[in-house]
Amino acid sequence: MGPALSAAAARLERDVVRSARIGRPASDRPAAAGYPADRRLMLAAALGLAGSLSLTGLVAAWLARPPAPAGPVVVSTLTSRPLVLPASWFVRPGTATETVPGRVDLAIPWTELTGNALHGLMRVTATRAPETEAPLSPARRYARFLTAEAQPLPDGLMRRRFRAGTPFEGEDLYLAQGEGSRFAARCATGPVPDPDAACLSEVRVGALSLRLRFSAERLPSWSAGLAGLERLFGP
Repeated sequence: MGPALSAAAARLERDVVRSARIGRPASDRPAAAGYPADRRLMLAAALGLAGSLSLTGLVAAWLARPPAPAGPVVVSTLTSRPLVLPASWFVRPGTATETVPGRVDLAIPWTELTGNALHGLMRVTATRAPETEAPLSPARRYARFLTAEAQPLPDGLMRRRFRAGTPFEGEDLYLAQGEGSRFAARCATGPVPDPDAACLSEVRVGALSLRLRFSAERLPSWSAGLAGLERLFGP
């Protein structure tokens, strides 16, 4: 037997003796040199799988997002002259060019309406105004639900309170110019789920009926806001 074979046989004998001492055969023990390599391979495979799943999720989210219009949106179904409005104002920007016939839903920054640095949005639903006689003024429409109390405010509005037990309990009515024919709004008096939509107003501008939702904090800016709506939607 040559020196090399003798050395190999000696190592094998030592491994057998060591395995017998710890209670298992040498063939069952992992190779010292191979074990770290196996761990590195498993770790690399796990990281590769996680990266693939993450990339797949990002691609799916990108493909599912609605396409945003690149420029202004032209609406020609509501008024005699086309309305050119920023795409960012549309509540559903992905379908801004395919709005519901006869209706558009917008969220207009107060800054754009008034020219002043006011945070928040006015939500506007614009539809064709019905071709009927002028409706009752808000003061007359709600008269049977109101208390006798009337409180003038410095911003040109009159605040009226609804009686308890009426359908409008928990709201106040704000009227401009007495009867509220130019502007009127109902605003919640207590906490509401969406403070930015605590007030509801309906105004007519040209051939359009505008349903407005906004924060009660913006009531003092009602005149400037209405002027901005008339500038945008008026004939």
